Amino acid sequence: MNIAHRNIVRIATVLALTAATTSAFAQSAEYRRGYEDGYAAGQREARGGQGGPDGPVAWGRLHIEEAEYGARGATCNARRAVRDQLERNRGSVVANNELCGDPAPGEQKRLRLVYRCGDSASARAFAREGERLRLKCGR
Repeated sequence: MNIAHRNIVRIATVLALTAATTSAFAQSAEYRRGYEDGYAAGQREARGGQGGPDGPVAWGRLHIEEAEYGARGATCNARRAVRDQLERNRGSVVANNELCGDPAPGEQKRLRLVYRCGDSASARAFAREGERLRLKCGR
């Protein structure tokens, strides 16, 4: 009876840990976006609020929802690199392999962005490899 009880306790422990892990991974995209935006705002605040020519308020309103770089189904997620470039380069980003590597060697690649300003509707922007995009939120 003692061995059966220990096995039941072990199974219950494994199930509890599995449930906790599953719920952590099941967080919504909105939650993750809010977390990332909050983190970026904290980083800007730590740098003294410098984030571009429009100051911290305007930069806090620009949200990169998707950033995909590549060609013909061979793409990579460039969201973090795009966000970093936008802050460093005062609202502009260059579509090149520095974003997330070369997902399609020998092919002409393209950067596809989905972004929004504050609570506005999402907008799309595209740039061919080597081109510069300039994004700005109006007041």
